[in-house]
Amino acid sequence: MKERKESMDEKILEAEKYFNCEDSERIAFEVGIKLGALFHQFVGTPVSSKNIEKLESAMESTTESQAFVRAAEVKIKPEQSSNSERGPFDYTTLTGDMIEAKVEVKYKGIEAVGKMEYIESMNYPLMYLESLKM
Repeated sequence: MKERKESMDEKILEAEKYFNCEDSERIAFEVGIKLGALFHQFVGTPVSSKNIEKLESAMESTTESQAFVRAAEVKIKPEQSSNSERGPFDYTTLTGDMIEAKVEVKYKGIEAVGKMEYIESMNYPLMYLESLKM
């Protein structure tokens, strides 16, 4: 395991030369990438009452496997979707307005929390930086 950590540390150091920004800007970038990946990877996935918990778990697991992620929480709320059509097989497809997500990221001692939630007044699934602790 130590060998893997050293390899990861080397990759992090190598990647840093491509980022012309402060560490706080880098962590904000990382949070945005994680939320964007979560959104675009899963929108369109078939969802029903039979698989909703498994899908939430899969979304959390794939997000948590990414670099710098400490935790991810996902809640799918099909009742708040404009796409309520279920069809004859009792499922619909996942849309952005159904997803509530929270991602916690840590980079060089800086912690950030990003969220995604549907904002009804904007008619938009907004991704934003909830907190940044230096």
